[in-house]
Amino acid sequence: MGKKYAFASSLIYFIVVCIFVTIRMLNHFHLLSFLGDYGSYIVNGILQVGILFFFSIFMFKYLTKRSLKKTLYNFSYTKVSFRVILISIGLGVVVYFLNIFVASFFNAILSSAGYEFSSSSSSASVSIWTLILGLIFTAILPAICEENLHRGMLLFGNTGLGMKNNILLTGLMFGLLHMNIEQFFYATIIGIFLNFVLYITESIYPCMIIHFMNNGIGVLLSYLTNANVIQGGLFTKLNELLISNAAVGFVVMLIIVLVLVFLLFYLVRLLIKYSFEDGFKAKQKAVQQLATRVGFFSDIEKIKNGEDVDEDSVLSNSDKQLAFLSFDELKEKIKENPENFVVQKPKKEKMETRTKILLIASIVLMSAVTLFTFIWGLL
Repeated sequence: MGKKYAFASSLIYFIVVCIFVTIRMLNHFHLLSFLGDYGSYIVNGILQVGILFFFSIFMFKYLTKRSLKKTLYNFSYTKVSFRVILISIGLGVVVYFLNIFVASFFNAILSSAGYEFSSSSSSASVSIWTLILGLIFTAILPAICEENLHRGMLLFGNTGLGMKNNILLTGLMFGLLHMNIEQFFYATIIGIFLNFVLYITESIYPCMIIHFMNNGIGVLLSYLTNANVIQGGLFTKLNELLISNAAVGFVVMLIIVLVLVFLLFYLVRLLIKYSFEDGFKAKQKAVQQLATRVGFFSDIEKIKNGEDVDEDSVLSNSDKQLAFLSFDELKEKIKENPENFVVQKPKKEKMETRTKILLIASIVLMSAVTLFTFIWGLL
């Protein structure tokens, strides 16, 4: 059954990659210029909403013969608590500022290789609509649609690879889909981190929140800089600090990075703790309801047969008793008899040849375009 999901996700992803490559080539040769000033927004909206979101969901539903509700559940559209949402917002802020240093490091490597970065035009008019459009098309839509494709469909489809391989592969493909050498490195790292977050929380919503915060803060700071509310970008400030006094700049940045890494690990630990507790309570509630129903119908059968009904019949099974323990009581039970609570790891599945071909073809196509952007920057 898992092989069917893997093939469906790899086929859909390959189609998405082909569409992205085609649009990329059309843009490169200016064949979409007839769409006018808002052409990029139109194309972006169609790609994000139409292809990454709706196409991936309904095509996966069609190929796997599953209901829409089950498909969304497989894509990890599951509820999270308010405290997990708050932690995800904090992680998004930390990830953004850490991303500045990661991007600076890889940009320095590219620069040393002779790569010339694309210049962003600052002559565009600055208005509140600039900010709104930026938030919609750079923060909101990518956070929802890109996460739906990668953390939703692709991560679920590749479950048979095992957690580590799945996290690394899906993270790599997330970075490559940007099809830009300037974004590839940090996007891959963020993709790996978001995969890890999904495995922790078992929900796509924290990933969407972190993704939105990372992109949204960048859009907001860019708007404030162009509107002269704040002077200079963060990259500029960091470079000026290094140039003016390399020793002081290095120490300051090292301290900042260490603080950010500490905050990252602290928030991730909280995320693990609260996600586990929330997941335990949700599963416990479901088991409680099931145990109650089983006990109820069992009692009805006993009454029909003229048998005596045990007042504690619902708790007669030891497995059902666990469902009514508190979280702390369960931890004590685990300490007393850890061998009774060993969780078996799911077995890895051998990937079908057709699935391998589609995944490799997707990676090769995206890598070729990414490599082309690097060569173009060298010329």
